[in-house]
Parts: sequence; C-alpha cells; structure tokens
Amino acid sequence: NFLFCCLKCCIWGAEKVLRFTNRNSYILVAVKGTSYCTSVVRAWKLVVKNAMRVAVVSIVANVLIWLGKLAIAIACGISALALSNMPPYTDPSSDHYLSSQVMPVVLSVIVGYIISAIFYQAYEIAIDTMLISFCEDCERSGGKAQFAPALLAKALRQAS
Repeated sequence: NFLFCCLKCCIWGAEKVLRFTNRNSYILVAVKGTSYCTSVVRAWKLVVKNAMRVAVVSIVANVLIWLGKLAIAIACGISALALSNMPPYTDPSSDHYLSSQVMPVVLSVIVGYIISAIFYQAYEIAIDTMLISFCEDCERSGGKAQFAPALLAKALRQAS
C-alpha cells in the first residue's frame, strides 16, 4: 500500500512537470517554428535559467487571474440575486414565482466561474508566451531584453 502511494505521488509529480513543459514547448514551437523535441530542451533551459522570473510572474499571474475569476463569479451571483428580486419572481400568484433565491444564485455563481475560467485560459497562455519570449530575448541579447517594451523589461528585471 505504501509503495502504491509513493508511485502515485511520483506519477502526479511527473504529470505536473510534463504539463508545464508541454505548454512552454508548444509556445516555443509556435513562436520560433522549431521541432517539438528541440523546443522541449530550449524551454527547460529558459525556465531553469530564469527560474526566479518564472516563479514571480507565475505567482502574481495566478493570484490576479484567480481574483478575476472570483470577481466574475460574485458579479454573476449578485446579478442573479438582483434579477430574482424582480416582481415576476417575488409574486406568489405568478407562474414564475421563486420560493427560494438560493438555487438560481448558486447556479449563476458556478456557471460564471466555469465560463470565466475558460476565458482566462487565453490570458494564461498569453502571459506564458510573453514570459517565454522575454526570456528568449534576454538569452539572445546577452542578458538584457532587446525587443521587449520598456515597461515589461523594467518589471521583469525587478522580478529577477
């Protein structure tokens, strides 16, 4: 049983590493047009050399994206609550009467969170693409980004 638990933990860790590698590798394939295997090696080198930048940007991005998802879910819940307080839903003689507002509000929050998570995936890919491109630019230019916008270069220089 202990061996099975250790094996499960190792497989879980390997899956996380492969997902992270896979995402960055596909970004390099798209940006540079190199083969997948070459991009895997290049992505690993970039992430290892810029580990601090990658960690800081990932943490900040994850927190901000989570706050965005939470804000959208809460806004959906508030909207559902406001709509369920309208006269057709509060009048007991109406065909559309709601005896409880809990279910529509909870359902709206859940659906809002799921949809925001789907949309925020595009932002996550964009953040990772900019970060990998910035790291590649620094690598090619001898440590200082040549093509990055000044504000991005300044922010990421402070992160390292």
